[in-house]
Amino acid sequence: MPNSIYANARASALEATLLGAERLARMIDCTSAEDAMKILQEVNFGEGLSVPASEIEQLVEAEERSLAAFIRESSPSHGLMRFLLAKYDYHNAEAAMRAKHLRTDLRPMAGTEGAYPLALLEEKISADDYTAFPAPLREALAAADEAFVVGGATGRKVNALFTRAMFADLAALAGKDALLCEIVSAKADAANIGVALRARNTALAAEMAVSGGRLTREEMRVLAEESADTIREKSRFSPRRELIAAALEDFSEDRPLTALERAAESYALVLLKKERYSDEGNAPFLRYCYYKFAELCNVKIVMSCLSNGVDRATVRARLRESYEGQNGYHR
Repeated sequence: MPNSIYANARASALEATLLGAERLARMIDCTSAEDAMKILQEVNFGEGLSVPASEIEQLVEAEERSLAAFIRESSPSHGLMRFLLAKYDYHNAEAAMRAKHLRTDLRPMAGTEGAYPLALLEEKISADDYTAFPAPLREALAAADEAFVVGGATGRKVNALFTRAMFADLAALAGKDALLCEIVSAKADAANIGVALRARNTALAAEMAVSGGRLTREEMRVLAEESADTIREKSRFSPRRELIAAALEDFSEDRPLTALERAAESYALVLLKKERYSDEGNAPFLRYCYYKFAELCNVKIVMSCLSNGVDRATVRARLRESYEGQNGYHR
């Protein structure tokens, strides 16, 4: 396994290949998605694939596979590798479970490979052999099996099993690392804020909530039952008041919680851009990985919006934190 010095050096070198805020701004100002594709070509986005703008997902998937491979090859620890790739592993494990019980092909449902090869997930899950996986995933797989057997495997229930397991796994992988713990905690709280506001029911919100966050039971009750004005008033001193405020921007207007999603997905980069984290431990490696995660999301947002005629102000409001160059770390 590479050490931190090697991982940080490789990550720092790769920052020069990032799309960056300036190119994203140019893409947003393009008159068509086809013109925006030309800007992506400037940084060889998509590993050299040549496809029309309507097939941008192919380019994103190619970049995603490349990033996952970089993390597997360069991560300074197995635990950090699993931490960064957990979303892919849990997605693919859920897909393999569905494929097993629905007797269908896994490939159309699967995504980018994470720490576990897709073939391994398919083999072990098909054989009901979960011993190779961490405890949270083993438990989710066993619970999903039971749900399918007894006939209670709704899409929401199965997804909730794997989502809760992923957060439990992330918390365990974070261990005592303060930065990773804060990233997990904020992501968990953002997920629970969304769950409570959408459920509008305390019992249902508790059933769907994930572990690892800081929100109290009372805060969850308020989010699930009270009006936007009451939530705003009672969350003034909450450690998650900024995430709650972002959620209320859309909740008050009965819109999808896109501002909350943006804030949650940008949270790790906001932390990593702060000066106190600039060169400590694995920060350069982590910073590059989260820059790239954000880049993938931003490209999908920009290209989708351009293809659908969304106004530029709305596009900019939806963007996640992005790479700003060597002088943009400590914004």
